[in-house]
Amino acid sequence: MPKRVARRRGFTLVEIMIVVFIIAILVSLALPSWMNARARAQTRTCVANLRQIHQAKEMYALATQSQTGATVSMSDLVPNYLQAEPFCPAGGGASYAVNAIGTPPTCPTGLPNHVFNWTGD
Repeated sequence: MPKRVARRRGFTLVEIMIVVFIIAILVSLALPSWMNARARAQTRTCVANLRQIHQAKEMYALATQSQTGATVSMSDLVPNYLQAEPFCPAGGGASYAVNAIGTPPTCPTGLPNHVFNWTGD
């Protein structure tokens, strides 16, 4: 009567390497789209911040009866017209340039998509 040898069941090295290879391919395909999604989200947040600053400047100008070209600083807008000073998410914490009344606020990064079209053109 021959002895039965218990065989261990498990994955071979080749099977594990194939699985790792497939996962690496999937990650390499998905990573660029994740990075693009992050950049799009930062752009949308920046434009929303610029819109808020512009609206706060308009409210400040109406409340103080300021004319076009009058200088405004962020300290004039916070906390009465903005809850807190917004920062560009892509700018590494740099603050926005408020600019004078009648001039749109600008993003510190200077990226082409980080612009708020306040004229409606």
